[in-house]
Amino acid sequence: MIPYVSFKGSDQSAIAVEVFQTMDSVPSHRHDFQEFVLITKGSCVHRYKDLAMPLIPGDVFLVPPHQEHAYVVENPVSMYNCQFYPPQIADWWQGQFGDLLSDLFGSESGNPIFAADLNRQNIIHLSVPDAIKIQQWLETMLEEQQEQQFAWQQVKQECLNLILITIVRARQRQFATVRPEANPRRELVALIQRYLEENLTEHIDFQALARQHNISPSHFRAVFKAITGLPPVEYLNRLRMVRAIEYLKSDALPTGEICMAVGIEDANYFSRLFRKIIGYSPREFRNLVRN
Repeated sequence: MIPYVSFKGSDQSAIAVEVFQTMDSVPSHRHDFQEFVLITKGSCVHRYKDLAMPLIPGDVFLVPPHQEHAYVVENPVSMYNCQFYPPQIADWWQGQFGDLLSDLFGSESGNPIFAADLNRQNIIHLSVPDAIKIQQWLETMLEEQQEQQFAWQQVKQECLNLILITIVRARQRQFATVRPEANPRRELVALIQRYLEENLTEHIDFQALARQHNISPSHFRAVFKAITGLPPVEYLNRLRMVRAIEYLKSDALPTGEICMAVGIEDANYFSRLFRKIIGYSPREFRNLVRN
């Protein structure tokens, strides 16, 4: 039987914030509160809705009450966890934000699953400015939670409101609605995703791929983003970094060969991109895994 975990809060705000830096996995569990998680550094795998999806910095997702999920942590990861009970926050809160939460829990379905997909687990990938703002609000909530000065509960509520609004806006931008005639292109996007998985070491020319399939590059970019949650180049970079993490967990390949194995010829550029996306240099990441 899948166990229920307890709410972490000990105050009366009905909101609890924690920050983790861990290499410890979290086994399957459920809870009776709402929860969202923001990844800030490193990587882990989230098991939810019978899917296992890699998470990297900037990823945020919500888990509704009573849903089974787990984290498989084989790499160093830092994350913020926010738990909350909407009915207990304030009388007006559920009425204003209930529909917002329902929208966030909605996701695409019926598409093939690939390593860089976001939408099948309600994952939203934040822009750097949005991720920074949300992390700052979470830090403010932590400070208010610890110090409990005048109106601290209201401050926590307002920060949570701002975070959820920012996440919803990010999701609206990420999964922007495309024209109805784009729907038949889903099979094309799945075909391109499979091509990327199987040809990651090759030079990828998205404009040429679009023309090859009789679609304009701009329209292809819009359809690809609407279906996967990311523009093609960002999707490719995410896929390459997820693959690089798998190589870095082993000592079989030096960093110079790993960059080639994920389709990047310049080792310095690979190191900069890895640090930008994952938060560690490849060497730092590998040393943390070893230790």
